[in-house]
Amino acid sequence: MFMNGEILADLNDLKRCFSIDELLYSYGNGELEIFLEKIGEHEKAEQIQEISENNALLLIRLYDILDLPYEDSEEKIRRNFA
Repeated sequence: MFMNGEILADLNDLKRCFSIDELLYSYGNGELEIFLEKIGEHEKAEQIQEISENNALLLIRLYDILDLPYEDSEEKIRRNFA
């Protein structure tokens, strides 16, 4: 999976290259779930699968599954995992 032009190998890469727009896009096209399965994060992939597509709290749910702080900006998340 790609994010911010980089190939992701694990969750730390996802956090280091974090982009809300790309996260939502990869969730919508199913790539996020496939990525999580490939890196062995089967429980997180299952949690992603259980989210209703028209869930108003989608972003909060994704942050929760990926262990991201809700109050942090994209830049702060990337900085924390650089």
